[in-house]
Amino acid sequence: MWTVTCGRGYTDIMSRAFVDEDAGGQDAARYTLPDRADPGYDLAAARALLRGADQGDTAGAEAATGYYWGDPALFSHVERLLLEAREDRDDRLEQLAERFLRGPGAELDAALNPHRAEEQARARERNLDVLGQRGVRLFGGETDDELADLWTAVDRFESIVEARGGDTLTNAPDSAEPDNPAFVLPERQDREAVATYVRRILAAAERLTRFEREPGSGA
Repeated sequence: MWTVTCGRGYTDIMSRAFVDEDAGGQDAARYTLPDRADPGYDLAAARALLRGADQGDTAGAEAATGYYWGDPALFSHVERLLLEAREDRDDRLEQLAERFLRGPGAELDAALNPHRAEEQARARERNLDVLGQRGVRLFGGETDDELADLWTAVDRFESIVEARGGDTLTNAPDSAEPDNPAFVLPERQDREAVATYVRRILAAAERLTRFEREPGSGA
């Protein structure tokens, strides 16, 4: 069930896509939307576009909402729906939201770059392996871009630890007696968003830049 929830308490259920069989199923779907002046309209429109795509009626949803599929104006709302889908483990909604955020040129790009999917899969596996070795907690819903951002942040943190004379092995997250607690990679909290975790890692790395090397470390 797809629900439209708007900023003024507006809640409604989108109607199922209306298909005129005599017209070959090409007629626009009918969607229940708030007034365009309602502050919750854009969120409702984002839900409608995802709903239309799920029903194979993207054109109808575009006509009803006035927005096109992959419209950057709705990215913040679709990102919100993507987070909700991951929390609710709604794989279909998550897939549609990710497609929306990739933009309308994603299918053309895939056709022009037939091996990109394989390259992305290999990069994803590599990032998963590297992050796993570093003791980074992963929950399974991280996107390829999020994994890349995580690895970039972790790599910076470790580089600064080493520059300050620390050992990333003896100061690993599972180390019983680290040389210096500040050299230990911050642990990811339950249900913590990747972006939030990345910011914490980079903040910890920034704090380390103000540390002096340990005496006798060869500085």
